[in-house]
Amino acid sequence: MNITHTTQPIIHKDDHAIISSYLGTEATEPLKVKLEKAKIVPQDEFPRDAVRLHSRVTVRDKMARMNFTYHMSLPGGNQSVTSNIGMAILGLKKGEEVKLQFKNSKKYYIVMEVSNPV
Repeated sequence: MNITHTTQPIIHKDDHAIISSYLGTEATEPLKVKLEKAKIVPQDEFPRDAVRLHSRVTVRDKMARMNFTYHMSLPGGNQSVTSNIGMAILGLKKGEEVKLQFKNSKKYYIVMEVSNPV
């Protein structure tokens, strides 16, 4: 899987440390690449509309023309940051788009809403 977006992802400093411990398999390679390219910021600089661990996120599948809501979590939760969509939208802000390219298909999403814990 290949993840493409036009903006630099923004990752919360605490989330970066936690998520990094889940890397190491071929399946998480896109997440590793994203974390390497991301801007890592502390709590006081993190945008309220950016996707992070424990965010409630609504995305629109542009091809299916349907909205889906996820609660970003660690592996084993509702929508793991190590899942395809989790890796794709982590670090994006409201209004940003992402393309997921698989061997035989493509998916396009736009982040519609982001709600972060206080």
